[in-house]
Amino acid sequence: MLLAKGDLSRLVAALQADYDVVAPMYEDEAIVLGKIASPGDVAVGYRDHQRPGHYRLEKADDGRYFGYNNGPDSPKKLLHPARLELFSGELHSDGGFTLAEEPGPPRKLAFFGIRPCDAFAVLVLDKTFLQNPNVDQPYRRRREGSFLAVLNCTTPGDTCFCASMGTGPRVETGYDLRLTELSGGFLIEAGTPEGAAILGRLPARPASGAEITEADWLLAEAIPRMGRTLNTHNLPGILRGALEHPHWDFMKTWCIGCTNCTIVCPTCFCNDTHDRIDLNLRQVARERVWDSCFSWQFAEVHGGNARSELKYRYRHWVTHKLSYWVEQYGVSGCVGCGRCVTWCPVGIDITEVATIIRGDQT
Repeated sequence: MLLAKGDLSRLVAALQADYDVVAPMYEDEAIVLGKIASPGDVAVGYRDHQRPGHYRLEKADDGRYFGYNNGPDSPKKLLHPARLELFSGELHSDGGFTLAEEPGPPRKLAFFGIRPCDAFAVLVLDKTFLQNPNVDQPYRRRREGSFLAVLNCTTPGDTCFCASMGTGPRVETGYDLRLTELSGGFLIEAGTPEGAAILGRLPARPASGAEITEADWLLAEAIPRMGRTLNTHNLPGILRGALEHPHWDFMKTWCIGCTNCTIVCPTCFCNDTHDRIDLNLRQVARERVWDSCFSWQFAEVHGGNARSELKYRYRHWVTHKLSYWVEQYGVSGCVGCGRCVTWCPVGIDITEVATIIRGDQT
């Protein structure tokens, strides 16, 4: 079906009738992902420039609504929040303790305008948080009944390599609606009954053969324009066999251990729990907060630290993303979004690191 560009707000409004809509917005000179109050909050008409350690955004006048790529945020921000209160309560003077009443179930989320790499990242997070018997209930409550309206990527950026990871530029699974921006509108396809129900509320018409061909051409043409590639053939085994590669020693002189890559990564899930107690020793709350394997304390255990040097922490992150994750979940932990490259303040490129190590092992 073909939806005119001027009617895109009607799609967003249709979603808002049933969901809290999470969409790309303009904020602080970046494209961020957050809950919108109205269809007009969706960021349109911008272009970004990304390269290792560099991000700039500008207005565009080329008629494209979504001529920009991913910003620093991903659906992880809403599904696995950076700070989440698990429970709270009050200690009484007689020694009793009362737990605060749990909030009601949250309104279902609709993710609008996310890219195929992020849609695949949600499926990866599902494997982490929803596999029996270890279902994470806070994640389940947010993910259950969520809606994914995914925008196929026709304008890849300099740090993108989703084609190498098999996650884009066309979303193939896990979507409710799939959109492709054309010169004359949006080609929209439903992937679930829920998606078909939303599509049925819109003033869309059947797409012509020429419009379908245009969409196929735009997506095919996007692949060679990606700024990065990664050869994944036997990469898990290559990395596992290169734990003493000298490049890890070099990386400890480059990486500054800031944790940016794990924060912006759409699949990193490490967390810690903290207890917050007020000065009167009456109010207490337990929180779950994001953690990072780049933090020195992350691998600290009784008797020592399993990854006391930055060399080992960086090696762990790369091998977990591109090797061990495949053994754990059957998929790579990297979806090729390129955020870790863009938002690394010293411009480290995970594709270059993996390629250097591969080159010496094959």
